[in-house]
Amino acid sequence: MSDKLVKLLAEAKEIRRMEPAGGRYGYLDTPEGGKNRYALFPNPNEDMGKQLKGTVIFMPGRTEFIEKFFEDIHMFHALGFACAGFDLRGQGLSYREHENRDKHYLKSFDPHMGDVKQLFDEVLETADREGFPKPFILMGHSAGSHTILRFLSENPGYAEKAITVAPMVRIEGGGLPDFVAYGLPKLMIALGKGDAYVPGHKEFKTGRWGWRKRLTHDDDRFEDEDYFIEHKDRDLAVGGATYQWLLAALRSTDKLNAPGVAEAINVPVLMLQASEDKIVDNTAQTAFAARNDLIDLKVIEGAMHEILKERDEMREQVWRAIIDFMDIPLE
Repeated sequence: MSDKLVKLLAEAKEIRRMEPAGGRYGYLDTPEGGKNRYALFPNPNEDMGKQLKGTVIFMPGRTEFIEKFFEDIHMFHALGFACAGFDLRGQGLSYREHENRDKHYLKSFDPHMGDVKQLFDEVLETADREGFPKPFILMGHSAGSHTILRFLSENPGYAEKAITVAPMVRIEGGGLPDFVAYGLPKLMIALGKGDAYVPGHKEFKTGRWGWRKRLTHDDDRFEDEDYFIEHKDRDLAVGGATYQWLLAALRSTDKLNAPGVAEAINVPVLMLQASEDKIVDNTAQTAFAARNDLIDLKVIEGAMHEILKERDEMREQVWRAIIDFMDIPLE
């Protein structure tokens, strides 16, 4: 690990809750009459005469939002990239299908594909003139990475690379048989209770509880999400998953794992796997990556699900892998 990378990581850590300079936010209209939020973060070092290396576009995971990725946006800025972010529908400050913002409720993941395509067509394709050059590199976490993998397979030609962090290829079921995993949400939806929380989930609450205990070993970085919710906007928060969200997620992972989907991805993908993940299925990740030689699987030893919010030594593993994958020179 070079001294420069260690220095950059330490600097980004110190300012990880600070808004990147010059960032601006906007909204895209959804077909349902809602709005999805995006953000553009120009490289603050652009005026130094350095050629920008591209634009990294962040897709947050379930319950997450753009602000949670500031630490890594600062890192990419230091390495010569512009950045963007997108709150997927159902979370952050984007359109929500349920009137109760605490309930994570989605009828289907399919609209995500159109939403991301809209971001490229209406924002990113014209952003090159404003300091957001190609190549476009998608980067996401968990359900955001799931969306990226499906998008790459279904929409070639938009991104040139992708970094998928702990992707939701399948949900970790804890040995629960499929007839229960699928049957329970179907039953609850049939009973008119699709918007009820799945067991172990509830309205948003700060701190470590339930599944939130299984996200990261780093207590300080764990609090980043709560910090932005408490100090910027309570509406950023989303609570537990509902039965409707769960069934939509299960059906979307079935689509992702269908024959020909992994094989249709035609750009290089770095897949970062957390060795101690208890949220998504590592075996499914490994099997998916094995189906396409363009997918490079790297295991981050000791990490829990939120790899980007892990302790410093694990983030060093992450960034070593990213720099190698993107062939970034450390001058």
